[in-house]
Amino acid sequence: MIAMSDKATAGDGAREFYTETNYQKQARRPGGIARDQAIKNADANIEMLKPSFEDWLNEQINALVKIIPKGESSIPAGLSWIDAADINSQRLADVAATMDYRFMSFVAKNLSLIFDAIRNGSEYRGDVIECHINALRLSRQQQYRELRSEDLPELSEGLRRILESPRL
Repeated sequence: MIAMSDKATAGDGAREFYTETNYQKQARRPGGIARDQAIKNADANIEMLKPSFEDWLNEQINALVKIIPKGESSIPAGLSWIDAADINSQRLADVAATMDYRFMSFVAKNLSLIFDAIRNGSEYRGDVIECHINALRLSRQQQYRELRSEDLPELSEGLRRILESPRL
């Protein structure tokens, strides 16, 4: 439910409406914890999850590798694999961003765009997908974990150019 109140504005007779959603009302209720404390708690929870996150990353990347057809130079018959690979790469991008693995998120988003392009009729390029899988593996390494795509300009630009290729 949205509550609306109006207040007249000076001058031209225009009216300004303020809307308040149910969520906004609940957020202003008394009780709960302060915003700063909630953020500290969330950061602490993320830090607690990071050790097991490495295992999860390995599982997700390995699952992605198993889904993607190997040694193909043209689109493999049927595209059932592509939906699973796309969902996997989207999940990887979202969770990696949450866990502050920015470059990994960038690469996984690129993979998702590649799968989308293939689904829409672009050429299947196993070499391009393999390149991105290798970049995902690289991004797991300690020295790359918290880097952004801007911190690796040559590699990032190369991955971006691949997406712009007319063959993709």
